[in-house]
Parts: sequence; structure tokens; C-alpha cells
Amino acid sequence: MIEEIKKHSNNSKLALIIRHGDREKIPVGSFGNEILLNEKGIHNSINFGRELKQYRINRIYTSPVARCVQTAHYLKEGYEKELSFHTTKALGDPGLHIADDKLAGEFFLKHTFDEMYRRFMLGEAIPGVPTPQGFETKMTEFIKQNTIEDGLTIFITHDSLIAFYHYCLNKVVYTKENWVKYLSGIILKVE
Repeated sequence: MIEEIKKHSNNSKLALIIRHGDREKIPVGSFGNEILLNEKGIHNSINFGRELKQYRINRIYTSPVARCVQTAHYLKEGYEKELSFHTTKALGDPGLHIADDKLAGEFFLKHTFDEMYRRFMLGEAIPGVPTPQGFETKMTEFIKQNTIEDGLTIFITHDSLIAFYHYCLNKVVYTKENWVKYLSGIILKVE
């Protein structure tokens, strides 16, 4: 991510939409909201904050799921400067990629995320999930409304939201071989 950030001028308004730090595996049949960062996730989040010291971070928005909040906390610790962060359900629990968490949750537990993602990319209806166009519009509006100053605005979320959004933006398809890594995601220049 740092190499991508370097490609932009300091006067750019950049939105970093990243996945939380490393965690243990989520048990089958669970949403995993209770799973916290592991030691590697804590260490890598602090180091990522250190790597960002040379940049101006305006604020962090994070999913209210504990591992995302932890990532924001440890990133801030590594950054070593005053920095505010705010939780928002737009980024998780359920996230803007979910329109009805009960319906989407039932589908997820019955069919798994892989089936959800496959249908999303094909434009097939998924119970409780907005259309790709509807999600892209809401997510892009949210990013633009909250990325208002030159520098970095960081959005800490989950791999599923990033995979859906990246597909909407550029038709990027994630597979098991190139899945969204921890503390990686999308960098957007906001005009």
C-alpha cells in the first residue's frame, strides 16, 4: 500500500479502504465478529502506522467489529500522532454491501461467502444484498462524503466489502490465490 500511496502528491485527497489486521480463522457456520486480532495482526497494525508517519492522516473510519477497532487503535499507536477514529456500520456489522443483515446472514450461513460473491459478480439477486450498482453508488458516496481534506482518510473494513467494491469499480475478481490480504485493499483519489 505504501508504494501505491507514494505515486500520489501530498496535495491529493486519498481514501485508503483496507482490511483489518491478521486474525485467526473464523469457524465454519459463524460470522466471526468475536474473532480479535492475533499477535501478528497487532504487530503488523503498529508497523503499518509507523510506515504512514510521513503522511498526513486526517482520520480513520472503522467497522464496529472489534478486530477493525483494534486495527485502528494499533495503527494510531504506530503513527504516534494525534488521530481520531470513528466507528460506522457502513463499513461492517453489517456494512453498505448488506441491505438486510438477517436475509444476507441466512444466505451466507447456508451457502457460504463464495456463493454470495459468485452471484454478486454475475449480477444475480442475493437475498439481503444490494445490486452491484446500488452498492457502488452508496459506497462511493460514503467515501466522498468522508474524504474531504488533502491527505489520507483511512477506512478499515472487511475483505468481503473490499472484494465487492473492487469488483464494482474495476471488475477486479479475487480468488483464493489473490484474496484481499490483511492491511491491504484499495486506494482511491477523491476529486
